[in-house]
Amino acid sequence: MIVPNPAVLQQAVDRYLALAADGDMAVTAPLQNAAYTLCVLSGTRTVEEAMAAVRLMHSPSTAPSPTSRRQTFTVSSGETSPDERELVS
Repeated sequence: MIVPNPAVLQQAVDRYLALAADGDMAVTAPLQNAAYTLCVLSGTRTVEEAMAAVRLMHSPSTAPSPTSRRQTFTVSSGETSPDERELVS
């Protein structure tokens, strides 16, 4: 799963909330744009789902531990040989 940069996500949430609180009809297009951006960043289709996803992403109990994000890569020349090694990032 791709996780957005927390600072960028927070900016999108702040922008959406500021525009939504304004209530001015002149901000309809910017509000729709902010809602779209928020949905794209959170991988959802509605603002309600996006806000729920943001809450889950910020919840410490659902945050992935550093060990759960560890990936293993094998470097190989194409054939099994003593040159193969395992890299952990």
